[in-house]
Amino acid sequence: MQHNKDINQKLRSSGLRPTKQRIQLSKILFGSEKTFHFTVLDLKKMVEEKFQEKVTLATIYNTVHAFRKKGYIKKILLDANKSYYDT
Repeated sequence: MQHNKDINQKLRSSGLRPTKQRIQLSKILFGSEKTFHFTVLDLKKMVEEKFQEKVTLATIYNTVHAFRKKGYIKKILLDANKSYYDT
């Protein structure tokens, strides 16, 4: 459970409320030593498979936007129709 406390502290220190969904997304995005590229739909699928819970696209978009604004992830534009993000 120490990992949850670390995530909670990191979110709070960034001015973000540590909601259940943000904690779940943080575990997926920052729980690996390797960086990876993803789309919002990829992330939705990862969350639902790992935690066996539905998460709305709006929640994921809002969280990705908040993490990007805080500098935790980067947006990569490969084409005009799809946005990728990098951890």
